[in-house]
Amino acid sequence: MGTPVPFKLMRIGPGESSSYTDQSNYGWARHGDANIMSVPHILSSIISEDVRLNLVEPNIYSVYPIGDTPGSYDSIGASTIYDVVACNRFYNLIMWGYSIKDYATLCKDSLVSSPEGWVLDVACGSLAFTAGIYADCSDRPMVFLDQSIKLLRKAKSRLEKLNGNISKNMFFLHADALQLPFRANVFHTAISLNLLHCLCMADVKRALKEIQRVLTKRGNSAITTLVQSSRWSDRYLNMLAGSGALISRSSDDLLSAFNEMQMQVTHEIKGNLAFIKYG
Repeated sequence: MGTPVPFKLMRIGPGESSSYTDQSNYGWARHGDANIMSVPHILSSIISEDVRLNLVEPNIYSVYPIGDTPGSYDSIGASTIYDVVACNRFYNLIMWGYSIKDYATLCKDSLVSSPEGWVLDVACGSLAFTAGIYADCSDRPMVFLDQSIKLLRKAKSRLEKLNGNISKNMFFLHADALQLPFRANVFHTAISLNLLHCLCMADVKRALKEIQRVLTKRGNSAITTLVQSSRWSDRYLNMLAGSGALISRSSDDLLSAFNEMQMQVTHEIKGNLAFIKYG
């Protein structure tokens, strides 16, 4: 398991947010029964009491049994196609009408608007668009969550290449965005890029409800998702939807979900991509 990372445990109660303090004393905690691999106190302090964590490899934990890979991007070749095609700057500019630099700007703005406390990236993927922003943020504890273990490994590799190692404030978690394994009111910032267009409307609402639940009362969230926008690429969006790759919906339909969840948001549409801010 390696040398324990120096963290001080900051326990939280119902309705309280957790604090992060970097100290010279070591702290590790057993989470769940005695057979579970120990995890850093700071991570254990935000995990729901009924959640069992398993260590997959250094810095990567999972709520699933070791070897269980429910993520669709864990199939052969899927994560590579995701990185090479879906994350390609020319593909996104020509097909969807926006610059991938817009992701980094949204992420940075969200981190700056709430400059302290826990950060959660929901369905973080391989961090193809935002690794550079996160690599420069070492003063806040962060959880990168995805249902694909392969994409989590790619994300970890990106940050290792940028920083030379994985910063002690960063954790990678193999889990489901529709059932976040965290206590309520612990995150000050939640970021989710390109998840919602992969979900049916019922699951969009579930995902938003989970983000609301884990955010502190003054927390903020930044979200992006593909939408119809009266461009020629709407035909391609609808074709992908027909193949089952994603869901094609209008911005009005999307915003109605936020309204139903009583989430007052601001939004901007660039090409076929909606940039949404909450909090």
